[in-house]
Amino acid sequence: MSVFRNVIRATGRWYRRLFRHRLDDRTREVVDVLRSVPAFEHASTSTLHVMAEAVHRRSYRRGESLYYEGDPGLGLYIVEEGRIRLATEPEPGQTRELRRVAAGEMFGVLSVLGDFRRMETAETVTEARVLGFFRPDLKNVLKRTPQAGAEISLALGRVVAAQHVELVRLMAQHDGRDDALRAYVEAATVAADR
Repeated sequence: MSVFRNVIRATGRWYRRLFRHRLDDRTREVVDVLRSVPAFEHASTSTLHVMAEAVHRRSYRRGESLYYEGDPGLGLYIVEEGRIRLATEPEPGQTRELRRVAAGEMFGVLSVLGDFRRMETAETVTEARVLGFFRPDLKNVLKRTPQAGAEISLALGRVVAAQHVELVRLMAQHDGRDDALRAYVEAATVAADR
């Protein structure tokens, strides 16, 4: 039985080498960008190839908006070139910058994982090129390549979990540990009831 299994494995390896999908320049470039993003630095090469084929490359002029605060969130963005400003409008006519996102950074992760409204406006500071990965893209990857889809989902889940823990830690520094944990429990209860 083991001889038969070894023959099957060897044939499979030979077949994969012979008919291996040749990567085009675009896919190679996108894989390099994805690998530079901390969330995907430990992802397998095959998962990065699957994701590279699913992402959408978009170019924006300086001052152009990717999305607006309150819009339905559909996906995440990875900055390939340029800089993006994330800002909110606390009161009409007032804009407050939250952060700037540079090449190799990702934003909008929550939107891939669920139907959430955008909490900020994303606008280019310079000309920019971004990779978009949207909820339907993740669903397609999960359907066609479940292992890659699971790996991507797990990587995104880790990002959200790390942000969550950091938010509670920062709230504890600002408002005290008890208030931070109380807010955390309240938020978890509200989310569970939805």
